[in-house]
Amino acid sequence: MKNPNSVAIKGAFFFIFFLMLVVMINNAAGNETQVWIDRENNVKIFFTYSPENPVINTTTLLKFTAFNLLTGSHLKNLLAMVVIISNSGHEKILRFTNIMAPDSKFTLEGLFPELGVYHVITRLNSANPSSITLASFRLIVTMETRFLNIVITGSVILVIFCGVAYLVVIIVKKKAKKKILG
Repeated sequence: MKNPNSVAIKGAFFFIFFLMLVVMINNAAGNETQVWIDRENNVKIFFTYSPENPVINTTTLLKFTAFNLLTGSHLKNLLAMVVIISNSGHEKILRFTNIMAPDSKFTLEGLFPELGVYHVITRLNSANPSSITLASFRLIVTMETRFLNIVITGSVILVIFCGVAYLVVIIVKKKAKKKILG
């Protein structure tokens, strides 16, 4: 027969492990400016997003800026298209077309319904000089990770685990009692 205290200790260990895993995933998914360089067309594209850690079913602002790779100046009068593809097994595609970027900057708002990695593919058309540039970026969408929500989720999991452990202990004791009375 297992010691009920060892069951509780194992449960606490797994609870703490789960919380640490959620925090590590959240920290790994932080927002860093991504850069795409197209040397053939002399274009450099910067991509970033807000909030820093996108969350499912929450609006995320996607920001793009394009520069001339040789001069460092902003590209003018761009026409952009953005396609966002999920990598979650359930292929979801978001399309944004005919985006005008007269000063090389444009932003989009996206709502991501599932956890996972999304591929953000951008096409920029430039009239002067005439060129088409393709770029690819990644966006990681996580679950809600504010500390209070982690604590609440962890507490619910702990309560459920303790309830199941308590029921297991009761069942084991009843079986042992039946065996003794026999």
